[in-house]
Amino acid sequence: MRPFEQSTFIFVSTNTEHAVGGVEERWLALMSELVQRGSTVHFLCFAESPLAEPARSLGVTVGPYILDKWNVIRSRSRLRKYLRRYEPVCAHSTGVEADLLLRWAARKVSNVRIAATISTPDPQHTRRRRPINALMLRFDEAGLSHEDMVFLTNEALLDEIVAAGVPVNKIVLDVLDHDGSGEDIAASVALHLNVYRTFMASRGQGA
Repeated sequence: MRPFEQSTFIFVSTNTEHAVGGVEERWLALMSELVQRGSTVHFLCFAESPLAEPARSLGVTVGPYILDKWNVIRSRSRLRKYLRRYEPVCAHSTGVEADLLLRWAARKVSNVRIAATISTPDPQHTRRRRPINALMLRFDEAGLSHEDMVFLTNEALLDEIVAAGVPVNKIVLDVLDHDGSGEDIAASVALHLNVYRTFMASRGQGA
């Protein structure tokens, strides 16, 4: 069996804007590589996401229905069922709402590793009303240390993430030097694949 063949990966984004060279654009290249290697790839995003259709064109399963705008508990429950159904090697999130919901959903799903990509030092927000938004932000910060790996696209975040309790050996700097050039994107893909290999090895899967 080829490396990554017959393995499943799930990506979850609740970001509403996708910058050139940003997380989701890097993910498209990563998803493409995984599909080419024989993996099954899912991308959970908002229905209006500009990257939903490009992801589908790569052979990725796109599921916008999973993220309920108003009901946090329903979103968590749907996501947990999704994880149990597909049992991915890794479920990888970006956007504070996705990070928190995935972390929460995966707590009772064995054998699924979780990763998050944090891309900006600016305060992030969710789609929830102010009291719920503030509560989710607080829980997100408190739960960062439970991630199996945290990818940072901005080195200025490093001290803050370490201060939140994330061990340095669980942090990957995914910083692009040239505004998302093809060479940089390839390096980003390689970083992710290396992390996913360690996750696969922990499940006894050759990679």
